[in-house]
Amino acid sequence: MSTHKVKFPFVRHEYSGPIDGEFVDAVQTWKPGTRCEYGDYEFSNEQWVADGEGFMVLEVLGAFKPGKYPERTFYLRSFIDPDGRQFGKPKVRVMASAAFKRMLKGYRHPYIYSGEEP
Repeated sequence: MSTHKVKFPFVRHEYSGPIDGEFVDAVQTWKPGTRCEYGDYEFSNEQWVADGEGFMVLEVLGAFKPGKYPERTFYLRSFIDPDGRQFGKPKVRVMASAAFKRMLKGYRHPYIYSGEEP
């Protein structure tokens, strides 16, 4: 069993609901991924932007090759936001091992990170 920490972009997001056992109303939280920003008019100069960077943590449970089919990797996924809070459902996930290796290289799309928090 191995664990991998992959650098991952995060955006600021307004959230209302339970966090760590408490109900919060309209607080700024971190959400994994990027947001799209446009230029002067819609769909011009499209850019994908991150407000912060954290990590995606992948814990490999094992690999299995079912007969003539490609090898599959079984894993758990969680995130560590830029503030250091870890979150994610403890749900077993599975994907082809070749796709899992690509996921270990980092976020799959190019994005802009200015290094400044809003």
